[in-house]
Amino acid sequence: VGASTIGPSQVKLAALQVNIPSMDCGACAVGIQAKLNKQDDAQAAQVDFATKTAVIRFDPGKLSPERVTALIDETGFKAEPKTFSQER
Repeated sequence: VGASTIGPSQVKLAALQVNIPSMDCGACAVGIQAKLNKQDDAQAAQVDFATKTAVIRFDPGKLSPERVTALIDETGFKAEPKTFSQER
């Protein structure tokens, strides 16, 4: 049995859902989403002002749930982790 190489399209992603209870406007959601989507290791981020939640998909080998939460905190809004899952 030889070692296999995992290409970029084969990376298993993780998904983190967080609550952002202090987010109080649509522009806030846009700013948070923009910051998250600028991260090279974040595959996609969706921030929903109506539900005050965000879902971030990322490579768990390069970015941790704690770092994702810290990135949101850096925007001035406290992120509260809700669920975390990894593709199998």
